[in-house]
Order: sequence, then structure tokens, then C-alpha cells
Amino acid sequence: LNEKQRDYSAHIVRSSGALLAIINDILDLATIDNGALTLDLSDVDVAETIAQAAAGLHDRLTDSKLTLKVDIAPGTGPLRADGKRLRQVLFNLISNAIGFSAPGQTITVSARRSGGHVHITVADQGVGIPAEVRDKVFERFESHSLGSRHRGVGLGLSIVRSIVELHGGRVELDSAPGRGTRVTAVIPSEGLSMSDAAE
Repeated sequence: LNEKQRDYSAHIVRSSGALLAIINDILDLATIDNGALTLDLSDVDVAETIAQAAAGLHDRLTDSKLTLKVDIAPGTGPLRADGKRLRQVLFNLISNAIGFSAPGQTITVSARRSGGHVHITVADQGVGIPAEVRDKVFERFESHSLGSRHRGVGLGLSIVRSIVELHGGRVELDSAPGRGTRVTAVIPSEGLSMSDAAE
């Protein structure tokens, strides 16, 4: 292939990858809605899972000239969760933070254990979210660029919340215009009880 053909081919591959991700997100949400998504629970290394999610976004971080900082508090330990789904949560949260960050900024992923839960936070230094938008960001197909380069279909945060809630957890959002955004997944460290899982 000549240089022009290679550029076209690379663009096709990137576009196909983005389309596949959207299709998979829609399928995941449909599966969750039908109650057919079952979690494969095991002891998950939080630091390793963060590293795996970040590795999948290395090129975007580099191209966007962003720094990723990871801060795992001592004693965080393992988390009983579905490792694949937790990685999906982190991938979506970091991807979202990249879209709303400006070159030279830092995205911080932190984790700590508190009161029987593990708190995993993704924080950016981006534009922040105004109050009137903050209430809608977890709804499906709600996409707001807020003046950034971010262009999404509005499924990422909806999937994050659905997966975290399947684990018996919750998602917290702290953001305001001009001071960035912090999204925290709070997940029971020992996983769902058998009675909860049956429901």
C-alpha cells in the first residue's frame, strides 16, 4: 500500500473499531435489561485491572498529550467482582475523561477500601459538568460535548452505572464547570450476597 492507502486503511480500521464498540455497548445494555447478564465473580486485583484498562487507551492518552496517574491506597487489596466487567467500567470512565480533557492535563485513577466497599475514582481536570447536565449524564443516548473534543453516543456512563449496580454498588458524580469531574464506582469488596445475586 502507498502512504495514502495506508491512511485510508487506518481510518477504516479505527472507524470499524468505534462502530463495534457502540454495537457491543447496545448489546450489553439489552442483555442487562433482559436480566440475562450474569457476573463471573472472582478475586480481582484492582491495580492490575486499572493497568489493563489503561493499556487499551494508551494511544489515545499519548495522542491527546495527557498524563495518567494511578494512586492505589495501601490496604485496598483484592475486590470480589467480574474482572472483565470491571475493566469495561474503567475503560469507559477513562475514555470519557480523555474526551473532556485538554492537552497537558492529568487524569487520575485512584482506589481505596472503606467500610466494606472499594471506591474506584476517575478524576479529570477538564471542563466540568453544569448542574443541569449532571442529572442527565447517566441516561442513555445523552451526549454533551460541553465545548470539548468529545463526541460520543451517550452510552458509556449508562453502562458504567448498570454494571456497578449489578455488583450491588453505586456510582457517584462530583463535577462543576471549571473544576473537572470525579466519577466514583463504589462496589462491595466481598461481592453480592447469594440472596442479592438471586434477585
